[in-house]
Amino acid sequence: MTKEIFSIWLIPSDIDGGSISKSIQSLSKKYLAPIFNPHCTIFSPILDLNKAQTIINQLDQKEFQVNVKSIDESDDIWKTVFLKLVNNSTLKKMNSLFNQAFPHIYQFDPHISLIYKKLDAKKRKSILTKLDMKKAFVIDKISIVRTSGSVESWEAVYSKTLK
Repeated sequence: MTKEIFSIWLIPSDIDGGSISKSIQSLSKKYLAPIFNPHCTIFSPILDLNKAQTIINQLDQKEFQVNVKSIDESDDIWKTVFLKLVNNSTLKKMNSLFNQAFPHIYQFDPHISLIYKKLDAKKRKSILTKLDMKKAFVIDKISIVRTSGSVESWEAVYSKTLK
């Protein structure tokens, strides 16, 4: 049996997440790609669920804003088309908590992906020209998400609202 893998996600508020989700669903439908919930991965992979939960429970973090630096594309399937976020002090602090607690380093590059699909550069650049996204989003939740298996099977196993 494969070991379960988890990721730590920062989740946009319902309003902001809803607008991002519309873009994800539209792109997924057009390019036959999997649908997923809007998020910024703060750390992955996590194998020790209890340890991650303890860190989250001890977090004293209120909701906060993230700013979009640019809308970008790459040939990395996890960053086909994405919103590159400004790596502010709150994001750095939260990533650092998990980097200190777990033995491996996660190459943190804060972003919110809009599609997971291998597409050629021309298609990716075409998507960029048609996107109209907000320049800032409110993050109001942190979740532990089971990310082993297919994208469609990913699910949050623990969440905390940032108040």
